[in-house]
Amino acid sequence: MYDSILLPTDGSDGAAEALDHAIGAAEAYGADLHVVSVVDRRVVLAADVDEKAAVESELTEDADEAVDELATRATDAGIEVTTATPQGVPYREILSYADDADVDLLVLGTHGRTGREKRLNLGSTTERIVKAAERPLLVVDIGGAEE
Repeated sequence: MYDSILLPTDGSDGAAEALDHAIGAAEAYGADLHVVSVVDRRVVLAADVDEKAAVESELTEDADEAVDELATRATDAGIEVTTATPQGVPYREILSYADDADVDLLVLGTHGRTGREKRLNLGSTTERIVKAAERPLLVVDIGGAEE
């Protein structure tokens, strides 16, 4: 059913929690796993001119560390892993990667916000992916707010 699974990460503890679900699905279906962390070009472009290179370097290093950490855990669990750290707008790059790699399932972490907090955070990467994705999704609550 699923030969290839994509797990985007922002390096947060929550993304590491979502990894457990991605590994479980990969084990259950004999799938490989793609771990992606996007270097947000908007942050680089918003930086002061003299700081752009340093900001880009720091974001790239953070993205590399994020995918390496999760890839190591997945590899230790016996899962074949591919990593990438593209640059761009996160939700667009994640969807583009999913299309290019022809992944069968996206595993996404969400903070499970509710009520007013949810309405104030409508621009989240996960929500944009959920609205635009044309493939199955597994959305994992990674520490939602309590009502």
